[in-house]
Amino acid sequence: MIKRLQWYVLVAGFFTWGAISAWAQEVPIEVGFEVPFSVQQGKVQSQLRFAVTDLEKAQGLMGVSGLPENQGMIFMYGEDQQMSFWMKNTLIDLDIAFIRADGVVDEIKSMYAQDKTTVKSKSSAIRYAVEMPLGWYAKSGVKVGDRLKMEDLKNALLARGFSADRYLPQ
Repeated sequence: MIKRLQWYVLVAGFFTWGAISAWAQEVPIEVGFEVPFSVQQGKVQSQLRFAVTDLEKAQGLMGVSGLPENQGMIFMYGEDQQMSFWMKNTLIDLDIAFIRADGVVDEIKSMYAQDKTTVKSKSSAIRYAVEMPLGWYAKSGVKVGDRLKMEDLKNALLARGFSADRYLPQ
């Protein structure tokens, strides 16, 4: 009886190990929040950190003392909405672009370090917000009506281990 039980345990363990191994090979390798991804905005390449989870969005660029010229952060949401941001504990001045689900820049506003005044999008049809160093949009020639390259967003989300379908329109 004991030998038969040991055999069952061995077989069950083998199948469990096989299932775990197969699952581990299918799980995407997640890249951390702090890693920037190349995203084309208009005709300009930028490097964006992706804030996807609620915790990442709450942290944003708080405590960051400087950004390289073409680096910023994109805040990803699964639904269109009116967005509002403030600069509590944010040490650098920023531009923010409010972007529709199709990747079109709807408006660009400036925000200033430590300012607790809320900056809201005019539209309630906003899906993403991109923060860049103050003046970046004007200097780079990226303006309202320009687009983010959606394929870049998709690739970055997949590299982070998130489902692109949740954040990008079908």
